This record gives sequence, structure tokens and C-alpha cells, in this order.
Amino acid sequence: MNNKSIEQKKIEQKISILSSDETTIKLLEMNSGIHSFSSEFLPENVIFEDLLTEPTDVLILDEQNSLEVSVIDACRLIRAKNEEVIIIILADKFDAITKVLALEFGADDYLEKPANPLEIMARIKITLKRMHDAKKEVLESGEFKFNDLYLDVNRRICVADGKELSLTNYEFLTLLQLVKSQGSPVAREALLTDIWGFSSDESTRPVDDIVRRLRKKLKAGQSPTQISAVWGYGYRIEVS
Repeated sequence: MNNKSIEQKKIEQKISILSSDETTIKLLEMNSGIHSFSSEFLPENVIFEDLLTEPTDVLILDEQNSLEVSVIDACRLIRAKNEEVIIIILADKFDAITKVLALEFGADDYLEKPANPLEIMARIKITLKRMHDAKKEVLESGEFKFNDLYLDVNRRICVADGKELSLTNYEFLTLLQLVKSQGSPVAREALLTDIWGFSSDESTRPVDDIVRRLRKKLKAGQSPTQISAVWGYGYRIEVS
């Protein structure tokens, strides 16, 4: 067996890239096949339905593409069919609202162009580690309780006061962290980094928005459990 065959055998994960931006394509082409990933550039005329069945581990989705749907809708629809694929969005210009929406609807990361290939690979590795740690946690314990709340991590179910609540993925993960703390305060920055994957120096607005929505849903479900702010620090869960 020659050295080339040995190298090919080491490649286990695949990155699919969809972009109509020549600069981005050239930049990523120069760094394709590194870090034990194989790379595939999807044809510009690919139809959205093909993305739903594309056998890949990582999808890099440039906002500049030929799809008839927005990257936000693409994330939402792909994620509904595939919970495992890592989705990274490349944006022409950073927009905080779009970033939050993209992450909320299924993207794993959001980067402004020109994207450094080394940073993309670093983000992919961080996401893979986060997914591995989450799966390990599920295997160790998939059920958590606090007061009237019951969360089943395996089935992504939240029950409050005997009634199932409809939560988005980030709402569920945020509530899960608070329930696991069993009333101890959880820092905003910890929620930001552990759940959203943001750096600790970024705005904590996404966390505050999620907490507001959780409060409304708990109140609507007549749950006696509430989320209280810990001034200058974060949030904790407690019984009203």
C-alpha cells in the first residue's frame, strides 16, 4: 500500500461547499483536503432538494449562492431533515440579527467573509467536540427535573406543570442548563459560550432574548417555576 492510499484511508469526514463567490471558492480550494477532511464544491446549479439528501458531514453555505431560498430558510429545512450535519454560513457582511436567526434555525456557526480556512476548520472542530460532549452527557443522564419541570434530553421534551411545552432548540438548551444548576446562578457568558458557541466577549443579547421567551412560555403554561435575573451576573431558576 503506497503513502497516497494510506492518506486517503485517514479521510473519514466530508465537507461540502456551496458558493457563487469566486474569491471564496479560490480561497477554500487552496486549502481543500486538509485536516483529515475531504472537500467537495457543489455545482452552482444544484437544486435545494439535493442539499436535503447530500451525504456530507459539514455543509459550508455561502450567502452568495444560486439557491431560491435564503440561507435562514435553508438552515431550517435542512435541519428538519438532518440533525447531524454541521452547517456553517459565510456572510458578505456581519449582521447580528441574521446571525442569531441562523443559529436559532439550525446553523452551527456564522462567519463574515473573507473567511480564513484555518478559522473555519477550528470552528468545525469546536462544534464536533461540543456535539461529542453533548452525546456523552445524554448517555450518562438523559432526564432532568426541577420543581414541576421535567426535561428529556433524548427526546427533546420539556414538561411543565404536567403539560408539554413547545420549545426551540436554543430555548430547550438554555432551560436545560438552568435546570441542571438546580437553583444556582448561571452566568450569561457561560450560557453564551456553552450553548451558542459565541466567544465570551460578544453581546449576551441572544441569551436575554431566549430567557424572555422562556419566561413567557412558563407563565403561559401556568408553571410555578420562574427564571430570575441575578444582577450583574446571569440567571437562576427558582420556585415562585
